[in-house]
Amino acid sequence: MIDVMASSILNTPIAAVWPLIRDFGTIGTWLPGVKSCKIEGNDPGDRVGAIRSVEMSDVGLIREQLLALSDTDYAVTFSIIESALPIWNYRSTIMLLPVTDGDRTFIRWKGQFEADPDHASAMQTRMPVQIYQPAFDRLASRLSGK
Repeated sequence: MIDVMASSILNTPIAAVWPLIRDFGTIGTWLPGVKSCKIEGNDPGDRVGAIRSVEMSDVGLIREQLLALSDTDYAVTFSIIESALPIWNYRSTIMLLPVTDGDRTFIRWKGQFEADPDHASAMQTRMPVQIYQPAFDRLASRLSGK
């Protein structure tokens, strides 16, 4: 398994950040490159087992399933169940922690996946630098009203 991780501090209280993370269907509002995002069927965006279809501008359709959601731990865990990415067994968790110094939020996105040796290094670099950190930056921008 290949482990990837990125973290950041958002200058916003956790109570403002959590609703955007906990609703599995809102990733399109804060992940760069999303053309569309919808929860399949009639499931709400916070139901464990819900599947979202995310159309990305660079890699096409990605289908993901919500595996766990904790309002106490401020964490969501999901897996990719279908994609054109050269990875498999992808599972990740986005977790928030309150930063009491300044009423800010620590955010961490941690993922694990398997990949062919030809793609492993590129994907290990891509996830935190081209996906996770830009998502944090977009969240920060959106939450600050910019």
